[in-house]
Amino acid sequence: MNIREFFFRERTLRMIWEVLKGSRRSYLAGTAHFFPYSFKKSLTRYIEKVDTVLLEGPLDENNMDKVVEHGSKGDGNPSLDNVLDTNTINEINKLEYVVTNPSYFGTYLSTFGQSNDNSLYQQVRWLKPWMAFFNIWFYYREKKGWRYKMDLDALKVAEKMDKEIRFLENIEEQIEALNGIPLERIAGFLNKIGKWNGYAERYVKYYLRGSTEELISYAKEFPTFCESIIDKRDPILYEGMKPFLEKGKTLALVGITHIRGIREMLLKDGYTITQNILS
Repeated sequence: MNIREFFFRERTLRMIWEVLKGSRRSYLAGTAHFFPYSFKKSLTRYIEKVDTVLLEGPLDENNMDKVVEHGSKGDGNPSLDNVLDTNTINEINKLEYVVTNPSYFGTYLSTFGQSNDNSLYQQVRWLKPWMAFFNIWFYYREKKGWRYKMDLDALKVAEKMDKEIRFLENIEEQIEALNGIPLERIAGFLNKIGKWNGYAERYVKYYLRGSTEELISYAKEFPTFCESIIDKRDPILYEGMKPFLEKGKTLALVGITHIRGIREMLLKDGYTITQNILS
């Protein structure tokens, strides 16, 4: 770690691969959508080298509002009621119900609520289970200082450099995928809230090292490591990026858990893919 990295929360991006076929060179980055460190300088150096930047889905306020609106329409079936133990609920309520640095739909999360009880659990129990989970995870991340947003940083850098920006999915497709997260996965992870600190620390360690297989193997505990988010979307994301990879000079950013599946499809289509770290 250099002096700048020590004093600033900036790190070198290691979860990135050069994608090559003939003379057509592109890059594939596995993002940690939220993280306690910034990779903005690394992202800037890669974005300088390409013409097109691909992101999973739109990040503007209007589209985020659609996610919030859909996720807040909890009808009670299914819900978190009767699937969490008392200790889990108590741990959830220990999270500070304060937003210090709103992100994506964070402004909404600081103001929503249908209960006079200010405890976090009472405020989220009526939401769709995936939205309730992301609310709880949001407050946990805030408390731990996970305030850097790789996708949003990449978008802003690309906009500033006037690069072509494309999205691999629309927000309706992303909402459909969220609706497919099984309740038992959400409840299972929430009921392990007492182990979240260890989970988060190891996740950060593996990501910073660029240890892809270790991280993906470990991330299997997370609720979104499921068919609707990973298995069904890997081919969709890959098909969306293929025309741009065929032209080259493209940077595609997808969640790190998509890398394994997309890498297999790239190799099948004759690409070479090599982990690439700019010094």
